[in-house]
Amino acid sequence: MDRRRDRNIGTPARKSPRALALASLGAGFGVLALAGCSGLGGANTPADAALACPKVSIVRDLAEVTQFRNGGGRDLTDVTSRAALADYSGNCDYTSDGVTVNVNVFLIAERGPAMQGNTANYRYFVAVAKPGEEAPTTKTEFDTSVTFESGKLRSGSREELAPKIPLPKDANGKDWKIFLGFQLTPEQLAFNRAQMKQ
Repeated sequence: MDRRRDRNIGTPARKSPRALALASLGAGFGVLALAGCSGLGGANTPADAALACPKVSIVRDLAEVTQFRNGGGRDLTDVTSRAALADYSGNCDYTSDGVTVNVNVFLIAERGPAMQGNTANYRYFVAVAKPGEEAPTTKTEFDTSVTFESGKLRSGSREELAPKIPLPKDANGKDWKIFLGFQLTPEQLAFNRAQMKQ
């Protein structure tokens, strides 16, 4: 089986000052507002340029999730946890039947004042869109959990993903798109959008 690798899956988004506040030590409850990722960067050889990686991006509105306690209000004291898809890295492998995109997604989480216990659960997705289309053709959801060490306000995880796009031999996947984001409720999405307007 032929195999060729492109090491560049895109350029992670530049983070806003709010995103940097959430990621830095000692930060309060910052709000993450990631811009979409774009670009493939330079290829090493003509063969790499011919078979480049699909573009990966974190969906701006879905880059963060804020969880509130059940039956409570919606202010800072009601937050159980907050998490953000903060960054990613990876590469892709071409074989005779398609391209596999190897993505490491870095999730950071912060304990809220209303959190009970030491573990927070989150659901995120990976969606794939065909060239020229924005609506995904496939979408897969994943559950993950983050455990906070005693006395620590922050924790995180690295999620390893490998979505595969079936393609004819020597077809180029560079115009395919892969989207990452949290699977949010309508209320969580509305909260994110309201925070971004501030």
